[in-house]
Amino acid sequence: MRFCDSLGMRWLPHMTVACVLGTFVIQGCEKGTPAPTGEQASVTGSVMLDGKPVALDSSVVFFCQDKDATASGKVDSLGKFSLKAARPAVGIPVGRYVVMVRPPEKPMSTSAAAGPSSPDYQKAMMQGGDAKPPTSTDIPEAFLSLDTSKLALELKAGPNTFDIDLAKVGK
Repeated sequence: MRFCDSLGMRWLPHMTVACVLGTFVIQGCEKGTPAPTGEQASVTGSVMLDGKPVALDSSVVFFCQDKDATASGKVDSLGKFSLKAARPAVGIPVGRYVVMVRPPEKPMSTSAAAGPSSPDYQKAMMQGGDAKPPTSTDIPEAFLSLDTSKLALELKAGPNTFDIDLAKVGK
């Protein structure tokens, strides 16, 4: 007993110092995401097709290859959207962006939502699960992918507003 007591008492000051230093290190790491550097943009607007809003909850995605920056937002019932940066540390830097618009994700069937033992779930996974882009008749196919999109926009520092009618892009 004496050996354990004397060993524990001898290491106690060292363990206390280690715990205190560890707490400071952890708190230092929890300061959050660093703020983006460089000129930043904010983006709002609307997405229409022949003057009518695209489907509710469609996604609008902006991608800038030069800055490796992505921002996206959901379309509301009026066709309006507001973008948020995919990576807060990068933000939405100024630059030229390719724009993609995708219809809302189809909800999973109730039997597929039942879990991995469900035949519908297994069938969906065999077909690649959610890897296939959703399809929709109201968004032209050319805008469903960044690779095929005909829409490129230049973002300037500060607020940017774009009212996009997909039927008029490229004409």
